Amino acid sequence: GLVGSEMCIRDRIETTLGSLQEGVLIIDRDSYILLHNKALADVFPSVVDGVGKRVESCLSSSLFLEFLAEVKRGDGPLRREVSFLVGGKQLWMEISAAELADVEEGTASWFLFVLYDITRIKRLEQVRKDFVSNASHELKTPVAVIKGYAETLITDYEHMAGEDRERFLNTIYRHSERLALLINDLLSLSRLEEDAIGLNLAELDFIPWLEQVSKDYQLQLQRQKRALQLEIPVGIEARVRIDALKIRQVLDNLVENACKYSPVEGAIGFGVSLGTEELTIWVRDFGNGVLEKDLQRIFERFYRVDKGRARETGGTGLGLSIVKHIVDCHGGELRAENVEEGGLRISFTLPLV
Repeated sequence: GLVGSEMCIRDRIETTLGSLQEGVLIIDRDSYILLHNKALADVFPSVVDGVGKRVESCLSSSLFLEFLAEVKRGDGPLRREVSFLVGGKQLWMEISAAELADVEEGTASWFLFVLYDITRIKRLEQVRKDFVSNASHELKTPVAVIKGYAETLITDYEHMAGEDRERFLNTIYRHSERLALLINDLLSLSRLEEDAIGLNLAELDFIPWLEQVSKDYQLQLQRQKRALQLEIPVGIEARVRIDALKIRQVLDNLVENACKYSPVEGAIGFGVSLGTEELTIWVRDFGNGVLEKDLQRIFERFYRVDKGRARETGGTGLGLSIVKHIVDCHGGELRAENVEEGGLRISFTLPLV
């Protein structure tokens, strides 16, 4: 009779829902799980053997249980964003609910929940908020300094000593340079994100090109009383397909970053190693290295390991984000690691032709 027909309905629903990408959960009025689809079990391993169990034992988010109670009472909206903790990670789900009344004559209502994973959207939202907040903060300081000094010059120009005027004008100029640097880096990032496929790719014999580039760095570092420790294995050959200007921008940023975090007049390491399918290029400093918690985040926009120091050295906090975008566009991988004898090594790969 009734139990058999209920099972039949359940089988038909299960077959229909099996191919859906969204997680689907059906419970009865007493909160026992009647069925779920594979997509839900993939996200929540706790529901794998959940049929016949109470929903609280498988999905223990208090927000979800609140929502479930509201749906059963028939009050409140039938859609909600709910966070779950699964395996130590926070997941966000947008959940839509519906009451399945009169599924079969004589049975009480069932309740259907469709769970759509919005974790990635939530993370992107957070990244966007952080970016806007950080960009505003970074732009506000030089603008406030320029405005303050300009106002003082306008009101007190005639009564100021010559050297004070010059000092004020130099400060305004210095902060406007910093503003220009920030805006250029922001534009550079924006163009890279919008135009990932707009690379000007060409096949290149990489080692002679890199040796030429390293000569430029040697001259640049000599002026700072620094040495470039070059490690290019003798006789290696590597052909790659790259946008040479963009890869030069990557190297410029990595060398500049290494200089910031190396001791005064300290050396910078620079080299390559050849794998079977890829070439690895690396730049290292001989500074203090980076804490493990910071290592995972140094390629984020505006993330600074030493905030005060980076501002003193004129960094915008965007250089390594630009590096990451360019390397990603070339199909390469980027890593940062502390070197045993001290310092940070940042390496990236380029696929061989």
